[in-house]
Amino acid sequence: MDKTDDIDETTLKQAANFFKYDYHDRGMVKWQGYYLSDHTEHVNKVAHQVTDANNRTRQPKMTPEAIAQILFEAYTHNDTVTAQLNTQSDTGIIPPMITGPVMGYTDESIIIGKQFIPQHNLWWVSKNER
Repeated sequence: MDKTDDIDETTLKQAANFFKYDYHDRGMVKWQGYYLSDHTEHVNKVAHQVTDANNRTRQPKMTPEAIAQILFEAYTHNDTVTAQLNTQSDTGIIPPMITGPVMGYTDESIIIGKQFIPQHNLWWVSKNER
């Protein structure tokens, strides 16, 4: 005996009427709890990044000679440096500091970590403590 045989015609009509007239599917509303936590996490992350970007300050400008001396020492002793670039966005946001070992140099660039930085774009450099 099939299960559908147990359901009589009256029950089927009642179910059809319920779904046709009484039941209102809430659509995506029932799923919002799942999306809300991911969305909130993303919004908080972006807000934190914006706050960090707005709070960056410009270090005192160094001469090219002073920068070269620090970079040369760091390169010969395999030390890590932190560098600030001489750039900013159209809205005045200063880019984040670049930190890493001085890996080498070319005629026009210094390689800090995996980044090639044009020498004329260096504003400030500091050798990190071990």
